Amino acid sequence: MHEVRFIHRPPRPGPLLKGLGVVAGVAAISVAAALCYEQYRKRELVRTLASMPGAAEILPALHTNADMLLAALGRPMPPASGNRQP
Repeated sequence: MHEVRFIHRPPRPGPLLKGLGVVAGVAAISVAAALCYEQYRKRELVRTLASMPGAAEILPALHTNADMLLAALGRPMPPASGNRQP
């Protein structure tokens, strides 16, 4: 009878690799939550603008000049975290 050889299996991932997997999962969930919040914020902004009188004339300009439009309406928008101005 000859020797039976098993398929070599790679070693199990160590704690460092498991930790990196957890960090990557948390980062993915955070990015997804941030994107959902930005969509919610934009939807609320459009809803607020749509409730104002005369909004039919200014809504098409929302996508092109949102900051200028909000400043003209007296509703300053806080700067995005990546666009800090000195």
